[in-house]
Amino acid sequence: MSKGFRSLAIPCLAFSIFVVALYVERAGAGGTSCTASVMPALSLSSQERQEPTASCGCGSTEADRANAEAWAAHRMRCLDKASAAYDRVLTLAPPRRATAKERALAETFAPLLMTTHSEPFALKDVVAVLHPTKPWIAYHLFWDDDIDFPDDNDPSDHEIVWVQLDEKRQRMVRYATYFHGRVLEAPPAAVARSGRPEVAVQWGKHGTMPWFWHDLTIAADSGDVEASYYPLGRPITLDVYNKGIYRKLSTVGRRHQESPLGKSWPKKFTGTWEQFIDFSRLVDPGGLLARKRMIEVTCYANAVINRKFLRYNFRPKLEWPESLSSSKVKDRP
Repeated sequence: MSKGFRSLAIPCLAFSIFVVALYVERAGAGGTSCTASVMPALSLSSQERQEPTASCGCGSTEADRANAEAWAAHRMRCLDKASAAYDRVLTLAPPRRATAKERALAETFAPLLMTTHSEPFALKDVVAVLHPTKPWIAYHLFWDDDIDFPDDNDPSDHEIVWVQLDEKRQRMVRYATYFHGRVLEAPPAAVARSGRPEVAVQWGKHGTMPWFWHDLTIAADSGDVEASYYPLGRPITLDVYNKGIYRKLSTVGRRHQESPLGKSWPKKFTGTWEQFIDFSRLVDPGGLLARKRMIEVTCYANAVINRKFLRYNFRPKLEWPESLSSSKVKDRP
């Protein structure tokens, strides 16, 4: 995926408590911008990036504030400060381990990850987070890395699939994916296709798309790595977006090819367009879930992942998209 928003040069020693309201973002491959904001409500756009510090609204104001402080520190890679703030989050809103029934539920509805046959990175960890009051499950997927970011100090690539179950928690009624800072909701045909969410995973970048992805739309912007390869600022289909990615990766190749940290990685995608979108190799995270049992019940996914499960750094991501709280399944425009 386009990890985006990278390489902040602000020292952790200069980090102060006011960052509870700080939203830090990196514009494209260079420069940073920091703007103050209050904790926003969740929103869903079919095209634009999601506000990353949004809350599901279930926790206390104090827990949300601590979570926002943790996010700001974490995204600036001030990891001691982030972990301390995450500790406060989990004190204010204690998570709990999943029961045997909840573990079985998480394993039952784990997504089917369909990759290309030449995918260069392995899936190394999966954390399932069950919402404490709503029939939602978030699957946090951690690939070995992102092809465009060998040197970003995140030795992983964090992606998410969200699943909403019916009130009896017996069947999937909708699902959504995290895609380069945006949320893609699966069309009804994709939901009806299988009892588990099937998703297509981009080669090397791991942008995660619902099945029947071709006609879903997003608005590309300057923060996208391949911004010069497709139109910006207006809706384009994922077919157009992925063709832009393919053109760059198959000609110019990935970013930072000179980095010694990525010396063993492929520099380009060497196959055809048809091979680039041949999502026919199954990676089933169910085995990792059953073996490692990283399954928790909480609103605050990033806090639990940081303090209870992963010993390596990861990029914190949106925890719950508003689309799951809507009673009506929406078709994409």
